[in-house]
Amino acid sequence: MSQYSKKTFVWIAWMWMIFLLLPSFEGVHEYTKGLDPSWCIALKVAIEDKFKFGQDFLFTYGPLGFLNTGYTPDGFIYQLVAFLVHLLIQVGFVVLIVEIVKKSVSKAMALFFAGLCFFPYRFVGDLSFSLLILQIGFLLVFLQHKKIYSLGVVTIITILAFFIKLNLSLAMLVIWFGSLLFFGLRRYLTIKFVIALASTTIVLMLILAYILQTDIMVYLSSGIKLVDGYIDAQAVMNDINGIRLVLALLALLVIVSLFLAICWDYLPFKANNKDLMADRFYVICLIAMSLFLSYKQSFASLSSTNLYGFFLFFPVMIGLILLVENNKRIQVKVIILILCSLLFRNIIHWSWSKSNLKEYVFSALPTAKRDLGNWQHRKSTLEGIGTFISSSSAVRFFTHSFDDEIVTYTKADSLERAFPKEVNDYLSKGTVDILPWEISYIMVNKLKYNPRPIVQTYQAYSGYLDSLNAQKYQSATAPDYLLYQEFPYREQYFFWDEDRTKLTMLANYKVVDTLAVKQSVGYDSLLVLKQNPNKKDVKYNLTKKAVINTFEKIDLPDSAELLFVKFNLKYSLFGQVTRLAFQPPYLFVNFVYDDNTVERFRVIPSVLKGGVIANIKVKSFSDAMKFFNTGGLKNTKIKSIQLDSPYQWGFSNTTEISIEKVIF
Repeated sequence: MSQYSKKTFVWIAWMWMIFLLLPSFEGVHEYTKGLDPSWCIALKVAIEDKFKFGQDFLFTYGPLGFLNTGYTPDGFIYQLVAFLVHLLIQVGFVVLIVEIVKKSVSKAMALFFAGLCFFPYRFVGDLSFSLLILQIGFLLVFLQHKKIYSLGVVTIITILAFFIKLNLSLAMLVIWFGSLLFFGLRRYLTIKFVIALASTTIVLMLILAYILQTDIMVYLSSGIKLVDGYIDAQAVMNDINGIRLVLALLALLVIVSLFLAICWDYLPFKANNKDLMADRFYVICLIAMSLFLSYKQSFASLSSTNLYGFFLFFPVMIGLILLVENNKRIQVKVIILILCSLLFRNIIHWSWSKSNLKEYVFSALPTAKRDLGNWQHRKSTLEGIGTFISSSSAVRFFTHSFDDEIVTYTKADSLERAFPKEVNDYLSKGTVDILPWEISYIMVNKLKYNPRPIVQTYQAYSGYLDSLNAQKYQSATAPDYLLYQEFPYREQYFFWDEDRTKLTMLANYKVVDTLAVKQSVGYDSLLVLKQNPNKKDVKYNLTKKAVINTFEKIDLPDSAELLFVKFNLKYSLFGQVTRLAFQPPYLFVNFVYDDNTVERFRVIPSVLKGGVIANIKVKSFSDAMKFFNTGGLKNTKIKSIQLDSPYQWGFSNTTEISIEKVIF
């Protein structure tokens, strides 16, 4: 190929970046209500109010998490950081595309598939995975060309990722320090240079932690507990079941089989060249790890949306092999694998489009499901294309990212969250938190938000995390008022989440009001609790400790006091394997009430280990009102509880339990 032709392909790659990738980040200009918007807004408020991350605020997202959510904090500096970070990412992707073009035997074919491969970056539901792809890509660029600049890029990416999303960044830290060790052992870098780069990474992380007001040790140690509990607490299959689950697993099996076929060709098992073998084994390990992390992200909470996300990032990750391999046979297999993943992705896309060609075409360019509604109602294909180009221009990015427009809720959402004036009058005199998560009530009414460290109840899925929230409500910085809702969450017994926190609320707050807020359909019911002037300690008096058969029925003592029960539940070896390879085996509990009626709920093992209020029923708003008004005396009693599971082989045969009486 002539030098002129090579330059042409490079320019095409840059044009791809300018017109399609550059504006992938836009700040949110209108808030919405709901579970996910709540933590996004809480994160934004925490940054603006200078909360100490790891201490005042703890979540899987860190002080730069707004780069992922789009809920940009107020202030020009945050807009500038958002733009610079995303510009770095766009340019990084283009560099990888150019490197693939230069490496491939067939330039035209490589560029075509690089375009298809990297186009999913417009799926910005998880920017941290884009950072992971860039990290691995530039490590492979160094492996191929030994250019030191690529390691500088990796250093920056790794540090940024640590403060954006904690759970994935832990794996990225392992990849980075492991790669430095590998490059040192392979003598691609001197030992002094390896130590210097590793030290620079740590020092820069500490400096940035200071600037971003992050208690890095607590942020890291508590974050590890968050990540571990996430696997148990978020395991669910939403709209993937029956034949859909079978098809999803078959698609995964096809993908894995083809990937293993590539590994078989790529790794020269019979070769005597140990250096080549080591380098190729390193490449496969990086790609395999990235695929596994994407798979766990998607299959932990399995739904069509998450499955679609997996097939968005999958071809990008596989395409990275083209950076280091020019063997035509391997390249063809990589391209076949990319085509298969694109096929599966578009099958999901077609199902979202209700098998309607027009809706499918109108939603073909944007790659996230959330864009579909913006496209399917266009008057014409031409209008749809025009909208896409205008929304994807660098000009629009600048004009919308740096304006001073006040972000607010829609009028409809504001009406559904507005409190009566007399309620706002007394709530505005103090600080407010809300359980389980609907922060829009606080934002719409312009109240002073004073959250507990784990800002959403379903995220406090271990005794340790629950205790952090309980400590907040016991401390001098506790909010003056609490808003409380009780409603179903998935198929879980939701009252068992944050039970230490609820006991602290019972000791230190009293119900002062009940609210019925009119919605488009029906009413939202909320309790208003006010902090007592004199704080009480919550004490636990051990009454029984025993080792039982895990699925044995437990008769609870007839007690006027609340009973706090802990289960030191453990997975069996098979349970640990399924927990790692797919999802943990689901666990349920059967309640027998004092009227002999029986109910069954899903429960989370990590929550059971931390302890739960076991002898009263709290399932509805009226139940919650009785609990906080009478300390549970007027709630329906639970006579016995019994763990159950369709996958009993996933748990150890015996479990240690303790029953404690709660004393205020």
